[in-house]
Amino acid sequence: LNYDCEFDAVNLYKDIVYHVTRISAKTCAQPNANTVTKKVADQELELSRTGLEVLVVILRSFLKALNLPGGDDAFESDGSSSLSLLRQNLKLDASMDGETNDENISPDKDPDTSGQSTPIIGDASEAQLERDTSEFAGEIVNAFDKKRTAQQNFEIGKVKFTLSLKSGLNFFIDNGFVKLDAHDMARFLHENSETLDKTQIGEVLGKEPDAAFVKADDADPESGGKGFFLRILHHYVDRMDFTGLMFDDGIRLFLSGFRLPGEAQKIDRIMEKFAECFTRQNPEVFPSADTAFILGFSVIMLNTDLHNPSI
Repeated sequence: LNYDCEFDAVNLYKDIVYHVTRISAKTCAQPNANTVTKKVADQELELSRTGLEVLVVILRSFLKALNLPGGDDAFESDGSSSLSLLRQNLKLDASMDGETNDENISPDKDPDTSGQSTPIIGDASEAQLERDTSEFAGEIVNAFDKKRTAQQNFEIGKVKFTLSLKSGLNFFIDNGFVKLDAHDMARFLHENSETLDKTQIGEVLGKEPDAAFVKADDADPESGGKGFFLRILHHYVDRMDFTGLMFDDGIRLFLSGFRLPGEAQKIDRIMEKFAECFTRQNPEVFPSADTAFILGFSVIMLNTDLHNPSI
């Protein structure tokens, strides 16, 4: 049973093998009169042996799939291996759309003729079908390999982003997770706000208005030039929907994706954009965005006074 067919699911098979390996490699405690009884020691030893047996079965299945010695290379009577049978099953699944669903029609008879048998498939068709099967199976394997590589690169990028804002963003750009574009960068930070470091996301959104990501003086602000981070802030806030929310609920939703920076000027820029967006989406609540900004900034300051022990 393959638990890893869902592309967006966790790698359950990898996690299971990892924990089984740890269990089987664990040093079993010896029974003594003080801490470990003989029953507990025997249970640990049996668990370790069972883990080793599971690993042996997994390795033998790999050897068998690759037709290598030690994998019990049993061949069927017609000379086909278990691997080729698996490929044939894949072939059937890939060509299911072309098969008839009428169970009353014999597979070697033409339904439009009376009693005249026709060949099922020729040698050329069988060869073509096998080539199609190999390509189909190869596409599946390549897709899973790309998914696994992308997951590993994303984990590396998370660490780099936590340690260094610019280094992490450069890594994500180089590996195709995001483009050097303010709109796409805002999308990336918003969609991955639960996995990326929230403090660093707040630093991105709170950068100075003239801060640039690239050193070229004539670079477009949307593509890393001066004002790049301010554009990211605007696109990030514009992606959010505060329609119909109470003001405090809107602030909670807004701040759920990142942590506010410590500098008052950065908080000022972030809350000013929030107030503008909230007022635009709820025009009946405040007479102007300035009123929403003053109230929002005051709420942040009061919350800091209440919960910050250093004040």
